[in-house]
Amino acid sequence: MKRISFLTTFSVIALFSLVLYMASCKPDPCKTRAVECNNGGTCKDGDCICAAGYEGDSCQFKVNKKFNSFYACIRSRIVNNATIPDDNDDTLHVKALDDKFAIQFFSVRDSTYEVLHATVNGNYITIPDQTNTYFGESYEYNGTGSLNNGVLTITLFETWIGHPWTAKTTYVGYKY
Repeated sequence: MKRISFLTTFSVIALFSLVLYMASCKPDPCKTRAVECNNGGTCKDGDCICAAGYEGDSCQFKVNKKFNSFYACIRSRIVNNATIPDDNDDTLHVKALDDKFAIQFFSVRDSTYEVLHATVNGNYITIPDQTNTYFGESYEYNGTGSLNNGVLTITLFETWIGHPWTAKTTYVGYKY
């Protein structure tokens, strides 16, 4: 009788353990869907978690590539804290560089000499302090920007070194 009681108890515990084990088994969606993450990305719950500087379903794109284009913009400028009649259409050329965070841009209409460098983080642009010299004059630049739903916005601050001239220029435009 002891043996039957022991076997019954053992069988119930084994069956209960087996049911718990089977209930806790979940298929790994990364394996069942054969998810492959590129450029150092890792799969979690069937989705790629991308390494810094990459994005896309499989981490296949550098973050700066989405900025790479020409943009038809409206430009408005404030000079020395006064709005001047400088609102105009313009074209910005934004080029993704080899570094996945780096871009450069310039106004196609106004100056291919004022090529500025910036970094991107997600949809945001940071234009660090930089100096450009052309035609014997030097200018300091910095600013910020973003790309949201295909709309590029850049706010650029410019100072003419050695002169009492400052400008705040805003570009807003769409890719074409």
